[in-house]
Amino acid sequence: MGRIMKNFIFNSCSQLLSIIIPLITAPYLSRVLGPSNIGIESYINAMSQIFYTFGMIGLTNYSTREIAYVRDSKHERSKVFWEMMIDRVIVFGITLVIFLIVGHFNKYSSFFIIQIVWLFAMFFDVSWFFIGMEMFGLTVLRNFVVRMLTIICIFAFIKDADDFVLYIILCALSQLIGTLSIFPQLRPYIERVEVKELNLTKHFIPSIRVFLPQFASTLYLQVDKVMIEAICIDTKQIAYYGQAEKLIKAPIALITAVSSVMMPRIANEFSKNNLEKIKGYLEVTLKGLMLMAWPVAFGMAAIAEKMIPWYLGPAFEPAIIAMIILSPIIVAIAASSLSANQYFLATNQTKIMTISYSVSACLNLLINALFIPKYGFIGAAMGTIAAEYTVFIMQYYVMNKQIRIIPVMFRSLKYGFLSAIMFVIVWFVGKDSSASVYTTLIQTGVGVAVYVLLLCVTKDDLFFTILKNIVYRRAKR
Repeated sequence: MGRIMKNFIFNSCSQLLSIIIPLITAPYLSRVLGPSNIGIESYINAMSQIFYTFGMIGLTNYSTREIAYVRDSKHERSKVFWEMMIDRVIVFGITLVIFLIVGHFNKYSSFFIIQIVWLFAMFFDVSWFFIGMEMFGLTVLRNFVVRMLTIICIFAFIKDADDFVLYIILCALSQLIGTLSIFPQLRPYIERVEVKELNLTKHFIPSIRVFLPQFASTLYLQVDKVMIEAICIDTKQIAYYGQAEKLIKAPIALITAVSSVMMPRIANEFSKNNLEKIKGYLEVTLKGLMLMAWPVAFGMAAIAEKMIPWYLGPAFEPAIIAMIILSPIIVAIAASSLSANQYFLATNQTKIMTISYSVSACLNLLINALFIPKYGFIGAAMGTIAAEYTVFIMQYYVMNKQIRIIPVMFRSLKYGFLSAIMFVIVWFVGKDSSASVYTTLIQTGVGVAVYVLLLCVTKDDLFFTILKNIVYRRAKR
């Protein structure tokens, strides 16, 4: 488990960066750019993400899995690498043409042109190779340097709403710099391969099987912003929803970091038919995910009212209700990260992923169509809740038939009960306080202390195991 723990720490650091950067820049950008521009940014990002996912036809996660399968052979992994890169050139060309056509008829066409840089950077990012090799240190270092430079540039050059276009350009360029910076690190791990050895077509059909669930997932995650803009014709509505969603999903990135680490390990064990090891990994990981997800979900709901006004500014107060409504998705996404990314994808069972995400996408579209006209961004939040829990229920129903995982989930409800107690105390602490940094810090500190105390009182075995490992590692040093 040493290498897994090391990779988890690396990936957690990377995910922590993805949390910290928006937390640092969001208060500044929300005040400088304003709700309307923030809404436009969320809309453009949603459209770009849909095109990226559609154009990649599942090659990112598929590539990681294929590298994990052959990582012990330099020649074989080199073949896979070059096949994947050439395939990316092909799909990027096709996607770019469609992207330009759609952008030409969109009222934000100028931003579509800028996003070509972002699209190129995303298509040719080779982080998937190092993840498949279980080498997370390189990507973490790259992400740290690039994101720190991005923060510096934001505070140095983005001064008011007139700098909005410059901000979009800056975000696209930072992604490109990050992509280009990691290419030199490939040299020790790949070699030249004769073109005649490459099979450029063999990956398309398998990757499409991975793509279908990914696209369905991206559709129901991003279409809400597109529908808000189309139905409400008010980018402020997108901003309220988008900012609340970012705050909710920030801690999710850290919680689910373990899924990115475990997927290549489980894929490798699956290639060796070590099913018992896979089962053990899944059970421990699920309990760990629930130990973290439940308190974060209740905690985010508890601090929302006192956090949004000082953090994003008074103009974003409508985002409070969206943040409270969306908080339960933390548990569903954490659980689904295990079933989808760790189990079904790693064991090449993408059919259930496709079905569950497609059903959820259709349900989300239906709820959005029914409730956004009447409730605006709140209707979109309701659709997201329904979609995330549909994915969770469907995937665990199927997974439980293969590996008895539901009993572990039911035992993990203990963390939900303890978190509910914590919620009441945290809410009561901030009830009569003003919306300030001080109040949020007090609420957060009290929440952490209460939850840890409850874990100690109930003598939670996983919590004490984690504590013992931490103490043991420090003692060894």
